[in-house]
Amino acid sequence: MATQLWSTNKSYLIWEGQTVKDAVERFAVEKQRALVVVNQSLKPVGILWAQAVMEFLAAGGPGTVPIDGLVDPQILLFRQEEGLPDPELLDNKLPAAVVDDRGRLVGVIGEKECFQALVEENTSLRDAEIDLQAIMDSAEDLMCISDGSGAKLRISPSAEKLYGTAAKELVGKNVRDLERTGIYFPSATRLAIEKKSRITVTQVTKSDRKLMVTANPILNEAGEVVRVVSISKDITDLHQLEQELENTKELMEKYEKELSELRKVNLDDYQIIGSSKAMQSLLQLATKVAAVDSSVLILGESGVGKELVAKLIHGESKRRNGPFIKINCGAIPETLLESELFGYEKGAFTGANREGKPGLMELAHKGTLFLDEIAELPLNLQVKLLRVLQEQEIVRVGGVRPIKVDLRIITATNRDIEQMVEEGSFRRDLYYRLNVVPIYVPPLRERREDIPALVHHFLQRFSHRYARSRQVTPEAMELLFNYSWPGNVRELENIIERVVVTSDSSQITVADLPAELQHGDRKTKKVVVNGIIPLKVATEAVEEQLIRRAMERYKSTYKAARALGINQSTVVRKVQKYLKNGTG
Repeated sequence: MATQLWSTNKSYLIWEGQTVKDAVERFAVEKQRALVVVNQSLKPVGILWAQAVMEFLAAGGPGTVPIDGLVDPQILLFRQEEGLPDPELLDNKLPAAVVDDRGRLVGVIGEKECFQALVEENTSLRDAEIDLQAIMDSAEDLMCISDGSGAKLRISPSAEKLYGTAAKELVGKNVRDLERTGIYFPSATRLAIEKKSRITVTQVTKSDRKLMVTANPILNEAGEVVRVVSISKDITDLHQLEQELENTKELMEKYEKELSELRKVNLDDYQIIGSSKAMQSLLQLATKVAAVDSSVLILGESGVGKELVAKLIHGESKRRNGPFIKINCGAIPETLLESELFGYEKGAFTGANREGKPGLMELAHKGTLFLDEIAELPLNLQVKLLRVLQEQEIVRVGGVRPIKVDLRIITATNRDIEQMVEEGSFRRDLYYRLNVVPIYVPPLRERREDIPALVHHFLQRFSHRYARSRQVTPEAMELLFNYSWPGNVRELENIIERVVVTSDSSQITVADLPAELQHGDRKTKKVVVNGIIPLKVATEAVEEQLIRRAMERYKSTYKAARALGINQSTVVRKVQKYLKNGTG
C-alpha cells in the first residue's frame, strides 16, 4: 500500500500530567475524538477520549486536575520494524501508536490515515476488476467463473467458437443443465464442486471439439465452494498440448489470486439474511432509496431487524463514509432527550458542561441519524425535529444561534403511527415529512421460507463462538419452521444460542427445543356450526366477529393485525367494510 498508514502530526498527542482544561482546549482546536497520551520519555501510556473528558466535566469534575485519572490504558501499540496492520482490522480501535525499538512514539495511526489507506486499496482492487475483464475479453483460451452451485457468472467470448453458443447466452446457466443439453461433457466445474479439489478433464463439445479443462474451486472459511475458476484449452490438435498445459497452470494461479481479491471487495455483509420474495423486495427498495437523501420510515414489529435495514441504507449511500448514529427515543428520559439530540450551550442548565456540548444531530453531520422508536418522541421535540427536516439547522438548548447540519434522518417504529396521528399524539406534518419512503419489514411468520437460512446462519455463529459444532434434525427444523415467532428474528437468534449452549449432542432434536415450540404456541379452536347457510355469508360473519373483537380488545389496527396473523392494511380494509359502513 503506497499511502503511509501512520502520521507524525502532533495534533494527536497530549502529555501525561496536563490538566483537564488543557485537554478540552486540545480537543477544541484539533477536532479529534481521542488523543494519545505520552510521558516525558515520549512513550505512549494510553488514550484520552473526548467522551470521557466531557462526562467528567458534566459530572462536576474540575478542569484543573491532571488528566491521568481519565486515561484509558488500552492502546494498540505497533513496532515500526514489525510492519503495520491491515487498516480494515483497526475499526473502533483508533487512534493507535507506532513506536520504535525503545518503545518511544514515532507516529500515530488515526482515522484519517486509515480511511485514506482504505480508499487507495479499494481503487487498486477496482483496477484489478477492470484488468481481469480485459484479460477475459482478449484471451484466446476459454475462461469461466462459476458460483458454488455451478451457475456461470463470467465467461470469455471464445465460448462461441468452442461451444457454438454466444457467451451471453451461457451466463446464468448451470453447468449441469449444459451437460444435459449436450453443450459439452463432462463438466469440470461440476466435478470440482463435488470433490472440492482441482480437477482436469478432457471435454467433448457438441461441435466435436476436444478441450482440456482445468477447474479449481475456491472455498470459504467453512469449507464450502463459493467460486470455481476454469480454463479450457482446445486440444483437438495435440502437438502443442504439453506447452499449453504448463501455461494453463500459471494462468490458473493468477486468476485465482485476482478472483480472491475481487471476492473480498464484494463482501457487503449487513447481517441481513433472507431470500424470500418479501425480503428481496425490501432489499431492492432499501438499495434504491439509499441513492437519494429522502426520509425513510421503517415499520415493523419488535425484533424484525429495522436497525439492520437502516445500516444497509446508510452503508449503500453517498454518506457511507460519514457517521451512523443511533438513538432510541424511548430509552432516554424526556428531560435528557432534548439535550442529547440538539446539544446545549454553556450554562444552559444546572450541571451542564461549562463549555457546552454538541448534540447527536451535530455529530451526525455528513452522515445518518437513526431515530429508533420515533413514536415515543414527545410532542415538544416533534416540533424541533420538524424544523430540522425543513431547514436543515438546529438550535442548541439554551442557545439562539442556528447551526447548519447536513444529515439524513431515518426513523423506525413498531407502533401504529397512523393511529397516533389520528389520536393527536403524533404530529401529522412531521409524520408526512418522515414517511416519504415507508419500508415495511415483515415479521418472521410472513417469510417462513427464510427460517432455515437464518437457523443455519445463527448455528454457524454460535457454534464458532462456543466451539460446539451443532446441526438441526429435520424434525426440529419443522417445529422451528411452523412456530409463529412473536419475537421475530431476535427470538429465533436467542433460541438458537440457547440450544447450542445447552444441547448435549451435536444433533439438535425436538427435545432440545423450548416447551412453547414443542407443544405449539397456539391451541386450535374449532368453530361450532349449528345450521346450514351460504359459505360466503358464514365466512363474512366469522370475519366480522373476529375483526370486531380484535378492535375492541386491542384498540389498534396494528395490534389487531398481529393477533389475527394478517397484514395491518388488511385489518384497515375490514374495519372500513364491517365497522364503519354499518354492515355489522
